Amino acid sequence: MKTLVKIPVIANGDITTPEKARHVLDVTGADGVMIGRAAQGRPWLFREIEHYLKTGEKMAPAPVAEIHAILMAHLVDLYDFYGLDTGVKVARKHISWYTKGLIGSAAFRKVMNTLPTVELQRQAVDEFFLRYAEEHEHLQYEENKTQEEALAA
Repeated sequence: MKTLVKIPVIANGDITTPEKARHVLDVTGADGVMIGRAAQGRPWLFREIEHYLKTGEKMAPAPVAEIHAILMAHLVDLYDFYGLDTGVKVARKHISWYTKGLIGSAAFRKVMNTLPTVELQRQAVDEFFLRYAEEHEHLQYEENKTQEEALAA
């Protein structure tokens, strides 16, 4: 495809890992990749892909404390943008995306989806990540699911 056109070609579709991004670029000869759903709840994916494309090495999993801070900032923006009532509802799916596939997160998500206020959501997110950080320095996904499978679910 790239050899047929004179404009930049961007490849997309199911690019969920740094390795897939490299593979797609190698196979298509595209000038870049576009990431969609795989970045929902995982905005650090872009830096992981950039690092892998530059070095050929995978980055360590994201630190729990950093992801906690990113999610909390994201929630503030959601509540500000949508207002408190709608913001709480919209935040539920974002919180689920951030925590999908993480060890011990299924029960958390079940409770999170019932919380009716900003305060309760923030408190639950803080408690989940603080407890998680006591056991894990970096994000850890369930053994029976790869990170990619967790994202696709």
